[in-house]
Amino acid sequence: MFDTKDLPEKAKRIFDLLIEVFEEQNINPTPLNYFVWYQYYKGDNPKFRQEMDTILNDPFGYNDRVGKRLYDEYLTEDDKEDSDFDRAFRRLMDAMIKKMDFWSCKLSKHTKEIDDCTNKLSDPNINAEEVKKITNSILTSATSMKESSMALQEEMANSSETAYELRQQLVEARAEAMRDELTDVGNRKAFNNSIEELMFDAKDNPNSLYLVMADIDNFKEFNDTYGHLVGDSVLRYFASIMKKTKGDNETICRYGGEEFAILMAESTLEQAIERAEGIRKDIQAAHLKQRNSDKPLKTITSSFGIARFHGDKDDAKDFLERADNALYLAKKKGRNQVVDEDQLLAEQATDSKR
Repeated sequence: MFDTKDLPEKAKRIFDLLIEVFEEQNINPTPLNYFVWYQYYKGDNPKFRQEMDTILNDPFGYNDRVGKRLYDEYLTEDDKEDSDFDRAFRRLMDAMIKKMDFWSCKLSKHTKEIDDCTNKLSDPNINAEEVKKITNSILTSATSMKESSMALQEEMANSSETAYELRQQLVEARAEAMRDELTDVGNRKAFNNSIEELMFDAKDNPNSLYLVMADIDNFKEFNDTYGHLVGDSVLRYFASIMKKTKGDNETICRYGGEEFAILMAESTLEQAIERAEGIRKDIQAAHLKQRNSDKPLKTITSSFGIARFHGDKDDAKDFLERADNALYLAKKKGRNQVVDEDQLLAEQATDSKR
């Protein structure tokens, strides 16, 4: 690969740190993201660093669109000459490209040598001695070209194999980092990423994206009665009901505690309501028993709130807040029911007239 021993220690530390942070926070390893985070850890722009700190403390955190905004707002007007540190960092990122350029130049040189020899052989006045010399030159260039080509192929194979292994490790690490260990659905980080991506995909057809928030009713009381181990089993069972009937257009995540989220792309309000009602009925109809006992657990119920994406005027925070408010209304109205955004707006309009 490439040698980093001649690089300034701070540049190498930041590069190593970025690799860890990008995997840990599931950040896309794009050149823009590398640059934004490099400038953050470099720490030369206090206003930018303060803004970045605020973003990292936000529940939705950093994503590609946030990175583009930060770049446009804070990082495009730097007219200072690159420092040794900046050049070292960029050299670290570009080392493999330079290596491939080196092999490409060598192959181009061999090709030119062979072309020159071919042109000389076409001279009708050439003598036998010159033919012999040119032929030897062609053989020498061809041998060197073959060796360079083989070395390039070996370099490419090694690089490809390393890249494949790293990609596989990254895919596995991402999947693990985005998975809730208890329920085997997406975790909060997966939800934050998915909602941003799906909102971006649905910007031309906003009414096709729905968020269903689900919450197990009186779960704290349930835990206090039966203990956390039984509570964990109920969470796993609730998640299994959602997974069993999961559609290809759905992203299921554990939002936190006993609260789950289902993002439904290419959907309708009727389909979202039907999906929530199906889960609600299945969990209510379940006859669960305590482990190592025939003693049944009490009936489990759940409440649901549904919101639809409103397009460009909407953001993830407001989208989630509407679904949460609908869920709160379902709880307020007695639990074990589904409330959608239209019902929420109607209720709010009624309250405002009182």
